[in-house]
Amino acid sequence: MEGTFGIHGKDIIMEDHVHVSSNTGETSYQIKFLDDPDTGMMIKKVIYKKGGMLQRHTHHCAHGLYILNGVLHTSIGDFEPGSFVWFKEGDTMVHGAKDGDVEALFITNKPFDIRYLDR
Repeated sequence: MEGTFGIHGKDIIMEDHVHVSSNTGETSYQIKFLDDPDTGMMIKKVIYKKGGMLQRHTHHCAHGLYILNGVLHTSIGDFEPGSFVWFKEGDTMVHGAKDGDVEALFITNKPFDIRYLDR
């Protein structure tokens, strides 16, 4: 994982954007580029750490992941850099970074939620 990336000529240190899941305790890195409180639309960069797999879950919103680096492992296949995977609203899924860090752009147009099914 690169420690910094640039946006608008300014370096952003991803380690300053740690996200610890209140459901699983898993750590990822997230920085929001767009978070519209009126529509729920969100675009953010997410870094899943090697070995971090989100277990069986579902969402009340559709969402997509555009893979920047690494291979995203999912219940519907593996996705390499340049791939875009779309999860339909209500899909049951597993995804994450099994073999190495994964960097992706996360995109949703409705308020995001997550419901783990094996709890």
